[in-house]
Amino acid sequence: MEVVILSCLDTLRAYYTDDKTQACMSVDGITPSEDAPFVQAKKCIVCPQNQWGSRITPNGKRAKACGEFAYLELLAADDVCYTYKMRVPPTSLRAVREYQTSLTSRGHSLKSVVTKVDTHSQETHDLLSFKVVRFLEDGELENLIELSQLVSSSFEPTDGYTH
Repeated sequence: MEVVILSCLDTLRAYYTDDKTQACMSVDGITPSEDAPFVQAKKCIVCPQNQWGSRITPNGKRAKACGEFAYLELLAADDVCYTYKMRVPPTSLRAVREYQTSLTSRGHSLKSVVTKVDTHSQETHDLLSFKVVRFLEDGELENLIELSQLVSSSFEPTDGYTH
């Protein structure tokens, strides 16, 4: 899929109990959010849920019970009617961070390019990859955002019931 990445929050964390209820979360990856229902520790770094081995995966590997992830806000390059949110799993955090770093080191931002987001199946999970398709022209991002805000309903207006 080809998209413009409007924003990237890549320091998010969440811990879920065995019954899949969110117990604790962090927006900055340093301290728990004030909205967290069951704070596990004062700092994420010392939290027992953030230690390797606090969770065992279905294939028997050690992992952290508190998972890191990112949210990307996306604008599809070929359908600007909507913005989308994508949750980037822990296995693909390195890819999104390296992609962002490679762009910023060359003086560009995620918003200044059309990005191809692809999935690659592994034995136990999928990995995301990010690749520049093209650079946006001056004013093109603003035009795309403006178009995305002009979404019209696909339903005909009516004065009541139609039969």
